[in-house]
Amino acid sequence: AAAEIRSQVPLALEAMTTEHEADRTTSLMMDTAESRACIASGDMLSRLAEVMRGLRLDPARMRANLDLGGGLIMAEAVMLDLGAAIGRQHAHDAVYDAAQAAFVAGRPFGDVLAADPRVTAHMTPAQIRGLLDPTAYTGLCTRMAREGAARARASAKELLIHG
Repeated sequence: AAAEIRSQVPLALEAMTTEHEADRTTSLMMDTAESRACIASGDMLSRLAEVMRGLRLDPARMRANLDLGGGLIMAEAVMLDLGAAIGRQHAHDAVYDAAQAAFVAGRPFGDVLAADPRVTAHMTPAQIRGLLDPTAYTGLCTRMAREGAARARASAKELLIHG
């Protein structure tokens, strides 16, 4: 549905070019683009509502899923932190090697990292454990949520002023 909505943009842009204000062909194109986009948006929202209606969160299962890979899911956090000390490419190489070794040997990722001198020269075992804790790593989520909330507040304010 999202692709269908985006596909209406060229038609809407074309409708903006008219030779004369009384030329109804462009307004008909815009009406078509708007109605198709609204129908597709409504369909998408009704499907989303249905999915969300049945959604149940199971924090214990979510944590178990995170732990299935023995910490490998947190490789990015380790690489970014290590990269600040040794450079992005060297950090990538060290973390990649550790991830491969952990997967092949079936060992916890943290144990392999803690045994690598490229890592331990810049991180303590406690720092490694901290970086491998998925509950402490939200990446850009906080910033994105705050920006989204700010946009929503601004939109609400505009609606109150002009609505």
